[in-house]
Amino acid sequence: MQSYDDAWASCHESIPTESIPTESIPTESIPTESIPTRALADVGAIKALTHPLRLGLIDLLGQYESITAAEAARMLDSTAAKCSFHLRQLAKYDFVEPVEVPSRRERPWRLKYLGITIADEVGETTAGFNALAEQMVNTIVERFRAYRRFVSQLSADWREVSGLHEGIGWLTISELRELDTSFDFFASLAAARTHGYEEIPEGARRVDIAKFVSPLDPPDRG
Repeated sequence: MQSYDDAWASCHESIPTESIPTESIPTESIPTESIPTRALADVGAIKALTHPLRLGLIDLLGQYESITAAEAARMLDSTAAKCSFHLRQLAKYDFVEPVEVPSRRERPWRLKYLGITIADEVGETTAGFNALAEQMVNTIVERFRAYRRFVSQLSADWREVSGLHEGIGWLTISELRELDTSFDFFASLAAARTHGYEEIPEGARRVDIAKFVSPLDPPDRG
């Protein structure tokens, strides 16, 4: 029987790392300078996002170029009045903005920033960040459960590239930064297509991609 170490060495040697062209990812094809992003550090703004309906509205606006309060209400099982109120609250904290469409009776809303980053730092933002992270994880899990209910209807090709993929092991900071570069590229590309910065190619589908990186052990304490 092959030992664990031999099996791991054999597996590791067979991984075609040269087939992963991280250095050739064409990031210049995405007009990142024109895609609005925001680094979030304001405690009030972070707390504003922790309301379940507001987070649902942000999530929904991430999937569509723009939506009205009535459309959001139907998709979130809420009311137009509640969605309208919380959209205005999100606008107050600079997360969303109205879209001026003279021909429409009801005003659509869109995200003001396609990318929002929140530093996971110890300090006054920690409680708000933890609450927001919990809700975001729950949202992602619910979307995954919804996908599992219709996965059998997808083609074999889509089933092959979808699903849950996890790896546990040892990586360095520089290797994780390479992972960040690759993930950020495709996340930005998906967002750019959703919001009209890039053309949607034939055969593309709306997808949810998520990345969790969690060191398993706390730092050594001297």
